[in-house]
Amino acid sequence: MAITPTSVVLPSDPAPVAAGAASGRTSVRIALLRIMTLAFIAALFVPLIGAWRQWDFSSASNENRQLAGAPKLPRNFKDAQKYSDRWLDFFRDHFGFRNTLIRAVAETRVHGFVADTNGNVIIGKAGWLFFRPDGDHNLIAYRGLNPFSDDELTAWQNFLERRNAWLASKGIPYLVVIPPDKQTIYPEYLPPGYEKLRPESRLDQLIARLKETHSPVHLIDLRPALLAAKPTALLYHKTDTHWNDSGAFVGYGVIIKTVQEMLPRWHIIPQTLSDFVRTPVHPEVGDLARMMDMPDQYPDRGFQLIRKIPYDVPLGLEDRNATVIFDSHDPTRPHLVIYRDSFTIALAPMLGPHFSRVAYACYYTLDPNLIEQEKPDLLISEFLERNLYLPPPTDPAEIRHFAAR
Repeated sequence: MAITPTSVVLPSDPAPVAAGAASGRTSVRIALLRIMTLAFIAALFVPLIGAWRQWDFSSASNENRQLAGAPKLPRNFKDAQKYSDRWLDFFRDHFGFRNTLIRAVAETRVHGFVADTNGNVIIGKAGWLFFRPDGDHNLIAYRGLNPFSDDELTAWQNFLERRNAWLASKGIPYLVVIPPDKQTIYPEYLPPGYEKLRPESRLDQLIARLKETHSPVHLIDLRPALLAAKPTALLYHKTDTHWNDSGAFVGYGVIIKTVQEMLPRWHIIPQTLSDFVRTPVHPEVGDLARMMDMPDQYPDRGFQLIRKIPYDVPLGLEDRNATVIFDSHDPTRPHLVIYRDSFTIALAPMLGPHFSRVAYACYYTLDPNLIEQEKPDLLISEFLERNLYLPPPTDPAEIRHFAAR
C-alpha cells in the first residue's frame, strides 16, 4: 500500500518573541536587584551619616531619660574595653531619623489598622490617659480583680506591724500613706470595658483587716478626702500618672492633721492655700503622653502651687536611687525620714517646711543604718496603691524578725 506523504504546516518561529520577553524580564530583574542593593547600602549608611549630620524630620525627643553622649577617648585599658559599647549606646540614641521612626511607630500603635491594646498606656475619654503596669492588663487595682488571699493579706499586715514594732522600740512613730491610683479617683474617664467588677479593692481589704484586729499601724486612707474635693478642683494630671499640686495639697491636709496628732509636743500649724500662689506651667508634658511619644496630640494644662515664703525643695528628688537630705538647722521643728515614691515630689514643699531636717529615701525597704543615723521624730512610708498588688518589700532581718523576739 502506497503511503502518501502529508504536508505539515508548522507555526511561525516564536523564538524571536520569546527571546525579547526574556530579555525584558532580565532587565527588570537586574533593575530591581540594583534598587534593592542601593536600598540595602542606604539602610546601612544613612543612619550612620544621619547621626553625624543630625538628620531627622522630628528634632524633639520625648524620652524621660538622658540620651547617651558621644564617648571620650579611652584613658586606660578598662575604658578601652567599654569603648565600643559606649559608641553603640551613642549610636542607638542618635542614628539618623530616629525620632521620626519612633513617632511613626507611636502613630501606628494608636491610629493604625490594628490598635495596640497591650501597651502600658490606656487612652481614655476626653483626652485622659491611664497607666497600665506590665502584666496588669485589666487595671486590677481599680476593677477589684485578684483580691488578697488570706495569706497575702496576713503577709502585708505582718510586714507593716513588724516595722511599726521595730520603730516603736526606738521611740519613732510610724505613719503609712497610700495615695490612690488615678483611676480610683477618676474612673469615669476610663474607656468602655474597664468597669469595676468587685466593690472591694486590696486597699479596702488591708484597711478593714487593720481595723478588725486593732492593729497599732497608722495607715491613712486619702480616698475620701480626694473624692470629696473632686467637684471643686482637678486633682490628677490628665496625661500623667501622678496627682497634680491640688491633689497633693488635699493629701497634705490629711497627712499633716495626723502628724499633729502623732507629734503633740511639737507646735505644727498646717499651711492653707492662701500660703501658695497658683502658677501656670507651659508646656505641661505628662509622662504618659511622653511614653506614647505623642505629647502634641495629648496636651495638658499644668500649674504649680508656689509658696509665698520661698522653700528650697532639695534637688535630686527625681533620682529613684538616691537619699536626699534637707536640713534647715531649726531646733524648734522635728526631724522626718520619709520612704517614698514619685508622689512625694509634689508633697515636698508642703510637708517639708514643718520639719527641720528631712531625709527623702526613694526605695521601699527600710535601712536601719539610715534610721539610726537620722534619729527621726517620725518615719513616713508613702507608696502608691498599685504596690499592694505586689508582694511586700523584704526589710533587713533586723526588722523582719523583730516581732518574733
